[in-house]
Order: sequence, then C-alpha cells, then structure tokens
Amino acid sequence: MKILIDTNVLIPLEPTSPAQIEALTKPATTLVRTLEEAGYQLFVHPFMQVEIERDRDEERRQLRELLLKKYLPLPAPPPIPEAWAEILGSPEAHSRDWVEQHLLSAVRSNAVGVLVTEDLRLHRAAKRVGLKERVATVSEALVFVQGLRDTVAQPPPAVEFTFAHAVEAEDPIFESLREDYPPFDAWFRKCQQEHRRCWVVRGEGRHLAALCLIKDEEGILGFKGRTLKLCTFKVSTLHQGRRLGELLLKSVFEHVAKNGHAFVYVTAYERQGPLIAMLEDFGFRVEGKQENGELILVKPLRSAETPEGLGPLEFHVRYGPPAMRFDTSAFIIPIEPRFHHLLFPDADPQLSLDPGVHSFGNGLRKVYLCRAQTRQIEPGAPLLFYLSHSRKAVTVMGVAEQTLASSDANQIAASVGKRTVFPLREIEALCSNGEVLAIHFRQAAILKEPLLLNDLCRHGVLNGPPQSITTVQQGGREWLRQRLGL
Repeated sequence: MKILIDTNVLIPLEPTSPAQIEALTKPATTLVRTLEEAGYQLFVHPFMQVEIERDRDEERRQLRELLLKKYLPLPAPPPIPEAWAEILGSPEAHSRDWVEQHLLSAVRSNAVGVLVTEDLRLHRAAKRVGLKERVATVSEALVFVQGLRDTVAQPPPAVEFTFAHAVEAEDPIFESLREDYPPFDAWFRKCQQEHRRCWVVRGEGRHLAALCLIKDEEGILGFKGRTLKLCTFKVSTLHQGRRLGELLLKSVFEHVAKNGHAFVYVTAYERQGPLIAMLEDFGFRVEGKQENGELILVKPLRSAETPEGLGPLEFHVRYGPPAMRFDTSAFIIPIEPRFHHLLFPDADPQLSLDPGVHSFGNGLRKVYLCRAQTRQIEPGAPLLFYLSHSRKAVTVMGVAEQTLASSDANQIAASVGKRTVFPLREIEALCSNGEVLAIHFRQAAILKEPLLLNDLCRHGVLNGPPQSITTVQQGGREWLRQRLGL
C-alpha cells in the first residue's frame, strides 16, 4: 500500500533543531517505522515544495528542502478534477488550498491509498468530496496500519459508569483542563460532592484513557425538554486514534434514549477542532456561543416530523442513534459469530472486557466486508445483522452510509482499514476470488431482545436462514417498524 503524508506531518518528522521537536514527533516517527516494517511505501507530493519555500527562515528552509529529498516523490501527480471547483472552489495556484486539493486528487485517483494529515480543514474537504475514510490523522493511521498487520495494541478495556468521586482528581487526563480552566479543582470537587455520574475508560495503572462527566438540565437556548449536558468529554492524548470518543458516545446515546432526554449538548472552544469534528459527525450542531467564547453544540433526540429534504441517512445522523427511518429498502446481513464478537463486542450476551480492545469495535461507524452480489444498498438503508450458527437471530441494527465493490485489495483496505475487523492478508484473500463488497454503516442499536428466526419467518421478513444479504419484503418491513417501535 502507498501512503502520502502532508507537510504538517513531515515537519514534526524532521525537526531542524531540538527546539523544533513537538508532541507529534514521536507518534509520527512511530508511524513511519511501522509503515516500513509492514512494507508499505511512503510518499510526499512534489507540490509540498511550494509550502516549504514559504519559510522565511533561509537556513531552516534550505535544510527542510534537503530533508524532503529523503522521501519518495509521488510520480506524475494527477491534476485537480474540474468538478471540484463547484464543491471546493478554485484556489489560486501555489496557495495552501491549491496544494490541499492536489493531495486529495492523489487519493481520488488511487495514486495512493491513504493521505495522512493533521489539517482539520483538509479532513473536512475530504468529506465533501467523498474521501473521508481515506484521510487519516497520525494516530488514526497508526492504528489503521497496526490493524492491517494483524497486531493490535492493548488499549483500555471496558467503559465503566461511575461517580465523579470515584475518579482521582490528580489523574493526568485533567492536566490540560486545568490549564484551560484555572478554577477546575474547585469545580471538580463540587462535582464529587454532588455525586455526578460519569463514564470512564481506564488505561494502565487505573489512569483514565477517556472520560465523559454528565449533568441533567432542563432546556438550553430555548429548547424545551429534558437535557443532558456533557460537562467534560475528553480522551487522553496517549489513547487517541482508538475511537474511544465514539465508545463514550455509545454510552451517552444509550443513556439518553433509555431516559427520555430530548437534547444532549456540550461546550467546546473553537481550537478543539478534532472534538468538534467528531461531535458534528454524530449530529451535534453549533447553536450558540457562551460569553467565554465556548461554542454550544446541541443534538436533538426527537423530531415530531422529518424536516423537508432530510434523507434517511441524514435523519439518523441528526436524531440517532437509535432513531432511524424504515421508508426505504431494508436488508438482512448474516454474520458469523467470530466476526460478530469483534465488530459488536457490546452485543455479547455476557459482556466481556473486549470493548475498548479493538478500534473498529469501539466505533459507531464500521465497515462489513463480504462476497455478496447485491449492489442495491443505498445510503440510509436499515441493516439487520443476523447472528448465524449460534443465536440465529437479528442482534444489531445499522444504517448504511455507502458501499464499495472492488477486487483491488489495496483499494478496499485504504477505504475500510480504520473500521473493519479484517487485516490486510484476509482482505487480499477475499479479493483473490473476485469483487468484495464493503458496506460502510453506522451502528444504530443493540437489540435487548434479539429478533429470532422463527419470528422473522412468521412475519414475512425471511423465508428461512439467510445465506447471503437478503432484501426485506414490504410486509416484513412494516412488521419490523412496529416491532422496533420506529
């Protein structure tokens, strides 16, 4: 596989003096070593030279130009697609936007499999042109490559719902919070005294890997209804890239659905770009700003009627999970127990310590690979994952985002590597016999009462045990809608 790195990754990789060593230097260096061990090729784009030439420090510029020559230049880089002018605009030649679009063009043309960048604007641009899953941060790329190599770092185990007073105020995860908010200690002491609840993911030595501290309120910004505030939502820098933020959001969404909240909200400073981007990806929207400059991001959990023009996928993102619409074709997807255990660890009848071990299991957004022939799965389609061989029941609901059919293992791996259970060798084995279907989807709900095969057949959902992806007939879809309360 071929990997392209941005200038903001190259610079910490090649500090020009001890003072230039930064927080990203170590993980970026680890990523490069891991890529080399895996036998992947690392490239830089020739137009990165344009950005280096802007450095006004002559000595540093000359050194960086020399260091750039250590890396393989991408041969014959493709031009920017003309169609992108309407989506991303027409940037001035040699501007940063111009360079960014050329980097994305290299991904689009499959000259490289993945682009690694810390630029959040570039991540947003990638989303707008349908390349979001092939653009990664350094931490995401590191987990992605480790997963494809069949080796998984051991992050923290399960999410724990506890009290603020069960958390050590001196935990390292709070260091940056103290810097941003000097009265933190007094505020946290108040949270402990009020017995506020929180979800935590613990790492080694009981140190926190992630934390979400909550408080019930009644309305915010004029919204009427029970509201849950995420007072603190933080993932330790040592554990980023493993989708622990999504793992916490699973707990948040299940909690608000069970307890009848109408809204959930959180505040964040604009500089907290990665957090804001993740929250927006799951339906939070900026609805205001506090006097201290913090943005207020709000997510509604109910809708009396679907806003005009809001499709099934957009509806789920805005109001779910678990909210979803059943007004489009639905599909039954059989999944073997071993893959079900890895992809949906929180659906196991007896929850083990597996949640938190695999980034693809942590996430709400996942990918399922199979050899099915169907090509009719549209964005927003309800997906019912049927646990074969053992329980013989639908255990998990999902909502389709997009699909990709290809026999090119590198293309499949580049698209799904951050969110699937398959290492590269298994993806190559799947692709060796023809096209593989990659189904990108969002986990909507773990069914507390699985839908048993007998009931599915009795109500017209299935005619028998599904051997491949099966379309649910209209009558069965109506029964499912009522049975699931949708």
